[in-house]
Amino acid sequence: MVTLALDPRVSGHLFAVGWENLAEPYGSVLVQALYTSIDGGATWTQAAQVNYSPVGGIVVDPSTNPSTVYCELELKSADGGVNWSPLAALPGVVGPGSSVYAVDPSGTLYALGVASGAFVSHDRAKTWNPIAFPGFNTAAIVPAGSSGTLYSPVTAGNQSAFGTAGFLSKISADGSTLEYSTYLRGHQSAPGYIANNTYNESPLFVTQNWIAGLALDSAGDVVVAGGTRATDFQTVNPLQAANAGLADAFAAVISSDGSMLKYSTYLGGSSDDGGLAAAVDPQGNVIVAGQTWSGDFPITNGSELPLDVAGAFVAKLAVPTTPVITSVVNGASFQPGIEAGSWVAIQGSNLANTTRTWQASDFTGNDLPASLSGVSVTINGLPAFVEYTSPTQINVLAPSDSTTGSVNVVVNNNGLLSAPATAQLQMYAPAFFINPATSLVFASLLPNYTPISSTAPANPGDLVALWGTGFGPTTPQAPAGAIVSGVPVAPAPSVTVGGVSVPVLSSVLTEGSAGLYQITIQLPANVPAGAVAVQASIGGAQTQTGVTLFIASQ
Repeated sequence: MVTLALDPRVSGHLFAVGWENLAEPYGSVLVQALYTSIDGGATWTQAAQVNYSPVGGIVVDPSTNPSTVYCELELKSADGGVNWSPLAALPGVVGPGSSVYAVDPSGTLYALGVASGAFVSHDRAKTWNPIAFPGFNTAAIVPAGSSGTLYSPVTAGNQSAFGTAGFLSKISADGSTLEYSTYLRGHQSAPGYIANNTYNESPLFVTQNWIAGLALDSAGDVVVAGGTRATDFQTVNPLQAANAGLADAFAAVISSDGSMLKYSTYLGGSSDDGGLAAAVDPQGNVIVAGQTWSGDFPITNGSELPLDVAGAFVAKLAVPTTPVITSVVNGASFQPGIEAGSWVAIQGSNLANTTRTWQASDFTGNDLPASLSGVSVTINGLPAFVEYTSPTQINVLAPSDSTTGSVNVVVNNNGLLSAPATAQLQMYAPAFFINPATSLVFASLLPNYTPISSTAPANPGDLVALWGTGFGPTTPQAPAGAIVSGVPVAPAPSVTVGGVSVPVLSSVLTEGSAGLYQITIQLPANVPAGAVAVQASIGGAQTQTGVTLFIASQ
């Protein structure tokens, strides 16, 4: 397959150009042919009247009804691909066709003739007018809307100088301003060569990095398809994080203003693979078409390629979406109100790509990690310390901050930033940790720290450690970004057990932990028996209701 296009007016209507091996009396010959499908690619019909070489790219103009379809500016169909008629050559071009062309939403055509200049047509290829263009060593042009703004990727260097780089440039509608220009590449990692020219591998494959396909999504972001031999090509939220061998295809999404690489992934197997065309479907999925020589190219159905046999591929990629925060709550009570240096739970969607908890290798000495697997969080603009990530929840230790009141919380998932969510940062936000799927507080019987439960209850007179977070500043102050050392003391809260006020012996941050307070109490003789309510208050703030502690019957 050389190129693939869809008709936005007719669901499931596709056009493709590919190679076909035709038998002749003294051998066979490879020719390019145009095919159409009306059932989403399940079956294909060859358009016999274009069954000769050369035939190239397809462009669909949906501004007419039915759509107007162009094939290499050599043939045109005004009835959605049913009938085809030849087009006149571009000015100055010997023979029909153009090297690169595109159509904008209004039906205006842009074309680069083979070494003859750039042209625009406002009457669907009946007449052409010359326009200025900065160069002709380009694989695609993409109009941005109907304003005349054009995008053009160029493969830098030449094919004999293997260390090439792709770049993407946006030029203003009047051609006077370079609005942005950026490289898209990795460094030279493997020699460039054509693996097996018997099967007509594109000359692009001899280069280190190339761009061959462009498309715009509904947000104006630029979708790029190409290939790279580099092992350090930048990836963002990748489907495939590493080069699988020789040349791999890649797909990338660059923000509309050129400021951010929002998505980038390798796609390939152990031999040569490359992307040659890009599209975006109505759901925002990225479609990449290209060529592969890899018997182990990733596929979801069908059979693998025989060794040393080329094949076309079409891949549909679901691009990770922006993280969305739905709530920022106390990490123990899961209620509003958070405190600097204490635990916070962030809930939402697309918050992370993997589910994991921090481990020893994530720490630098006693310093807590500020990110896990590319996920980080800021609270009031300061980096929080990430303990757990999943697509729907992140647990962090809030950074040290003397601010109180409404603050912004932002999640960064591998370069994709959430909209700010607000949280109330308080001097005190006390909460007890509870056992999962129960109302039982995490509590230990001193001096051996034996967990208290229904089968191992506490007794009147016992010393009990209650575990929580958010019980206020300490003396000396404990920095939030490090494992606690020493015994930082917090103000003692008021505590009731079964409605009875109990003596509080101490309130400290636990040495060797982070954000974990130990509230030590002594149960009085008159404490009620059973699963009784336990609650603490400090600085006008209370722990969550419904938390219980088991007391033995006397």
